[in-house]
Amino acid sequence: MTEFKHLVLVPGHAVWNLREDPTLDSSWYLKPYQNSEPQYFIEHIKAGVEAAAQDPEAILMFSGGATDPEAGPITEALGYWLIADWYEWWGHGEVRARAVLEEFALDSFLNVLCGLYRFQELQGEWPSKITVCGWGFKRHRIADLHRKALGWTKPFHYIEVNDPPNVDEVRKREAATCAEFEESPWGEEGPIAEKRKMRDYYVRVPGYDMSDQSWR
Repeated sequence: MTEFKHLVLVPGHAVWNLREDPTLDSSWYLKPYQNSEPQYFIEHIKAGVEAAAQDPEAILMFSGGATDPEAGPITEALGYWLIADWYEWWGHGEVRARAVLEEFALDSFLNVLCGLYRFQELQGEWPSKITVCGWGFKRHRIADLHRKALGWTKPFHYIEVNDPPNVDEVRKREAATCAEFEESPWGEEGPIAEKRKMRDYYVRVPGYDMSDQSWR
């Protein structure tokens, strides 16, 4: 059995309907500000597949819960996995067997935290390094704030895949979100906690032992 040591994480941003062409906005359950973004989500997925293909000791993990009531219990993570399958893993079919889901995360911090617990659940130990593939504008939030909050000292690589066309407007919202995480690094209080409640439509509780922080 291969001993996997590297977590390649692709955070989800929206739910795909699992049926129609994923490049179409109409095939996704999008927030108003996410119009025309699915093509960028697909690039995140592809980047994750390519990163995992470069390292046979990597587990590729798509992370994201059932965050949209109109989508029902379909998770962001499931949609991302099936999109990779739709594109036949961009020629890296070997990655399919080591691509897994983390279906409880409700925001970027939980993408990383739950990703760690899911990896430990699968492998019985923590990864020796993490690679995250996502928005360029989220680098500071994830690679700096979340990494610091978790006390993660092992290698952590962030791949800035792309940014949306309205990145200047997005950066303003991002600055506010980062400020919220600076106030509550684990997102357990304030606006972040409220956002989690709003997104947790099905009140799904992960089975991870979230008292275990022995990666520190």
